[in-house]
Amino acid sequence: MKAEDFKPCALCGKGMMHTGVPLFYRVTVEHLGIKMREVERAAGMEQFMGHVALARVFHDPEIAEAIGKPVMVLVCQSCAMEPHLLARLAEVESGADKGGET
Repeated sequence: MKAEDFKPCALCGKGMMHTGVPLFYRVTVEHLGIKMREVERAAGMEQFMGHVALARVFHDPEIAEAIGKPVMVLVCQSCAMEPHLLARLAEVESGADKGGET
């Protein structure tokens, strides 16, 4: 990574080495949703064919789709070790958390 690519931690808003540890994470957060109609269709094909692999030959649908665009964030080592990291990253992805508060 180049120096211009560094941003504050998406969770605490501090620099990547604020604790002195030279480790951090670059995380891509993607919010996905299941396409229920496709899941039902795939299940129907599996029941009809009697075998999952055979059903996939004829119909292998996209059963999930992205909601919004992926967001790439940096997370300092300290925040990465906190419980509920994924829930907090989901807040960042949705724009609910702007960082700076823990």
